[in-house]
Amino acid sequence: MSANILGNLLVWGLISGTLLSYLPQYIKIYNTKSVRGISESTIVMGIYSCMFNIIGTIQEDYQSLIHCRQNNDCYSKIIPIIQLISPGLCFTILYLFYIYYNIHTEEQILLTGEQKYATRRAWYNLYANIIIITIFILTSINLKYQYINTIGKIFNITSMILSLVMWLPQIYTTYKLKSDHALSLIALSIHAFGCLITIIYQYTFAKQSFLVILNYLVGGISEASIVLIVYYYRNKNKSKYHEYPKPMYNPDSKYTTL
Repeated sequence: MSANILGNLLVWGLISGTLLSYLPQYIKIYNTKSVRGISESTIVMGIYSCMFNIIGTIQEDYQSLIHCRQNNDCYSKIIPIIQLISPGLCFTILYLFYIYYNIHTEEQILLTGEQKYATRRAWYNLYANIIIITIFILTSINLKYQYINTIGKIFNITSMILSLVMWLPQIYTTYKLKSDHALSLIALSIHAFGCLITIIYQYTFAKQSFLVILNYLVGGISEASIVLIVYYYRNKNKSKYHEYPKPMYNPDSKYTTL
């Protein structure tokens, strides 16, 4: 009974924490009116990674989900999936922010002529997601459980690969700029910690396979790496600043260095 209470506290804490953790990032973009420093590829790959993870988890547990009413455990089977949906929803909202400020911010348009194609890319991604969902529905309806389970494993492995791919552009962008710019370090730090809690919950309490949590393992390490890169260059810049000779000021001197 105590394990169920702890599991419920963890999962609802993860869901609410995930939704709230993106607020610092949304607020920072809104205040700066800029998405400079944020990689579009990271956001898009995040959406795909979440989608493949959700679909893979459903298909790996498809037989037990279908018969959950008979086993009287629908809540315990569905709530882990709802938890996996929450980061996908947050990534989608972040992508809407990105598209909006790419279109309406002059700074972004001047940075590269490619920005004008942001809306077109968004439509392409929408079509791709519709195709993926269609494939998921068709395979779930027409195939036997054992094949659905195998496809679910493939989806989860793909999710892990996309999770790795999604963070590489952001890590490179942060390393290149040597600053966080529009990135929220608070949000990234919370997400990295959230990935750790998700791994504990999904693997220990929800009894999901190791493939389900692989993308969270990759994501947590990647987000922590970005935070460390930013702090490294902040400390490096501070040390350089302190190495410069301090300005001298003498009110009695005709020649004063300020």
